[in-house]
Amino acid sequence: MLTVFAGSPSRPDISPLAAQLRVRWGGLANPMAVRRREDDEASGLLRAHCWHLEYLDAIYRHDGDSFLYERDEDLFGSVHRSDLELLTHVADSILEICSGQQPEVFAPLGVGNHVDHQLLREAVLTFQGRFREVVFYEDYPYVEVHGALTRALGGICVDTWRSQIRGFGEECLTAKIDAIATYASQIHVLFESAEMMATRVRDYTAALGSEQDYGERYWCLSADKMVNTGYSPRDRLKQGTNM
Repeated sequence: MLTVFAGSPSRPDISPLAAQLRVRWGGLANPMAVRRREDDEASGLLRAHCWHLEYLDAIYRHDGDSFLYERDEDLFGSVHRSDLELLTHVADSILEICSGQQPEVFAPLGVGNHVDHQLLREAVLTFQGRFREVVFYEDYPYVEVHGALTRALGGICVDTWRSQIRGFGEECLTAKIDAIATYASQIHVLFESAEMMATRVRDYTAALGSEQDYGERYWCLSADKMVNTGYSPRDRLKQGTNM
């Protein structure tokens, strides 16, 4: 389990947006340190190994004296032009972690359009053909918003996508809900309460599953279709960047 944007800001001043979000998250003085502890707790429950990279979350990134994302809507809009180089650095860091291996890589599809999810998706798209398989998961709970999934798929040659449903039972669903619940700093903002989160996750996975189990939907994009488009991930971000 890899959290890419896990770094704590070194400069003492933060953007007004970051200050507002800290209040929403319960007045945390160092949210990223809390998130890393939550990652460790969740990965422990799932018996997974956890890595953290030191790239800054979008709310902390800046170009000189100017913060790149200053409003809520900026976080879910176009990637700032100053972030384009970040795509290459993130891709290189993931390749270094996976060096000498041929893993199945799972990454966010970018449903909801959060700029960090967009950057990570585009970085991972450059891995097509290099790993055993590159799979994209539907960002939850953003995928619950009507039309969000269609917009995400449509941003990258929708005709080339293929979906797959992976089923699982009650034990796995319980583990998933318990792991999500460890992220106490985000529960209230995203779900209002842990009880509401559990209900929504259960309902969503039940809708994707069969009568016997629950389900999660994943999306794959074949390497040959990517090559034939002649349109790189970096090009897509560049075309829609904020100035």
